[in-house]
Amino acid sequence: MGVISDAIDALEDWCCGLFKDGIKSQFDGISDLLTDTFSQTTGDGGLVSTYLTSHPANFTGGGTGGTSVWTTIETLCNNVVVPIAGFILTVILLNDLIQTVLRGNNFKDFDDSIIIKWIIKALCGVILVSNTYYIASALFGFGTNVCSNGLTTLFGTGDYLDTALALKKSALSGLSLGELMTVWFISLIVHLGVMILIVAIVITLASRIIEVFMYLSVAPIPMATMMDSGEWASIGKNWIKQLLALSFQGFFIIVALGIFKTLFANMITTLNSGTGSVIMQMAMLLGYTAALIFTILRTGAISKSVFSAH
Repeated sequence: MGVISDAIDALEDWCCGLFKDGIKSQFDGISDLLTDTFSQTTGDGGLVSTYLTSHPANFTGGGTGGTSVWTTIETLCNNVVVPIAGFILTVILLNDLIQTVLRGNNFKDFDDSIIIKWIIKALCGVILVSNTYYIASALFGFGTNVCSNGLTTLFGTGDYLDTALALKKSALSGLSLGELMTVWFISLIVHLGVMILIVAIVITLASRIIEVFMYLSVAPIPMATMMDSGEWASIGKNWIKQLLALSFQGFFIIVALGIFKTLFANMITTLNSGTGSVIMQMAMLLGYTAALIFTILRTGAISKSVFSAH
């Protein structure tokens, strides 16, 4: 019986070591995955450098060579949309002139200064419409600069997660085989959740940059409506709010990632210190991952709410 008991104990110890190695490998994999994804030193292949810190003029989607998206949208805007915006601007200016003149008691209280004001307004409108694409891209550049500075402030130029915070096998020494199996299964789900998180970030950032190009492509039209003194001006104002919301959406994504980084690091520190339930800490990490996925997908709505865009 002693031989059989020793063999069973040895097999149990081997299984415990196997699951401990598996759990540690899962956490190392999560750390490497997050670091490779959000590192600012990966060049054009990095998710952050491709979607958050690059101005739309430099956006290539990670590819090299060929025609950039910026050139395509710029050509479309200048050749197709600007003439339409010019027509809209002409109608708005003529209507504004008629309303201004008639407002003066049908020419009885006519003031020569209104013509000068109207000419200045028309010149400003022509300048804005013909250069709206570049003005709008400069406006979006503020958000890009904020994202770049935010990433540098929160994450620096090193790893997203500190390698010193790696999970230690000693943190799992007090767990039975059944508990180790449970923790390993939860860590596997967390690893899968982090992969889903990265997919959600890619979807959010890709749809964001595509939406930005769509807003830039029709930029002259809403800018032309801003020359109106009536309700049409709200179109241009809301367009600027939408562009600002898209611009700063990346910043809210960075804030969410910074919060997740802190929570993940605190959880690893707690596990390594041996305080608290390992299974509870793993369940909390799984909840943090799910919450971050939900938050990333809602950053667009949050940004629009902040800028009152609709």
